[in-house]
Amino acid sequence: MKEKISWYEWFSASLKEFVVEAAKPYYEIVDIFECDKTGFTKAAIKYSGRHIKEKNISDIVMDNELIKHLDPKTIRTLTYIAAVERLKPDYSILVHHMTSEVDEYLLEIKSRHSKETLKKSPTELSKDKEIISKFNPIDANKIGYMAGVRETVKEYEIKKDL
Repeated sequence: MKEKISWYEWFSASLKEFVVEAAKPYYEIVDIFECDKTGFTKAAIKYSGRHIKEKNISDIVMDNELIKHLDPKTIRTLTYIAAVERLKPDYSILVHHMTSEVDEYLLEIKSRHSKETLKKSPTELSKDKEIISKFNPIDANKIGYMAGVRETVKEYEIKKDL
C-alpha cells in the first residue's frame, strides 16, 4: 500500500537526492598506466558514465575545465604523478661498448621524448652540462667516471712517452 507524502517531504527527498548526485564528480579516473610508445604516464578518464578516453597526466593537470570536475583526492594524486614524471631523467644509457680504433668507450643514449638514439663518447657527454643534467645521478656518475678514467689513461700515455 502506498503512503501519501506531503509535498514538503517529497521536495525534501528530491533535494537530498539532487545534492547526493551533484556531489559526484562528472569525470572519473578509471586507470593510470605508462604508455609503451611514448613512455609518459596516461590516465583513462570515464566521461558521462560510459565513454572512456586516454589522456596524458600532464595534459589533464593543465586542463582547468577537466580539473574542475574531478574530486580533490584525484586532483592531488594526478598533480603528484605529474610532478614525479617531470622529475624523471630525460636520457638513459642503452649500451656502452669499447671502440676498437681509439680504445675508448662509446655510449648509446636514448631520450624519453624521442625515439632516436645518440652515440657519443663519455668525454663528449661530460663536457655538455645540459645533457649530463638530464641523466639520472647514477648514469651521470658512470659517464663522469668513464670520462675520468679515459683522461687519466691519456695523461699516463703522454707522461710515458716523455
